[in-house]
Amino acid sequence: MTEETVHHPSRADRQKCWKVRDTFFACLDEHKVLDASSPEAANVCKDLRKLYEGACMKSWVEYFNKRRVLEVEQKEILERMRAQHQAVEARAAEAKAKAKA
Repeated sequence: MTEETVHHPSRADRQKCWKVRDTFFACLDEHKVLDASSPEAANVCKDLRKLYEGACMKSWVEYFNKRRVLEVEQKEILERMRAQHQAVEARAAEAKAKAKA
């Protein structure tokens, strides 16, 4: 039985990963690609993708890619909720104004 060595990334490793991730994601943003694991993403920013996947642990890459999509979906949901709330408030104000008239 062999012992597995566990590599714990140093602070410098983490910072390098985050910097490369941010650069890769900025490139995806420029090309209007949201999902870093999509077929569209495979065709853009290839060199940055290699750096990103090389600088970050595989589990981090998977997490960051999923988190990127989730953040955008959450923002869209919040925007729809705000718009619905404003519409309800507007209807309530309109009904209140009609009731006074």
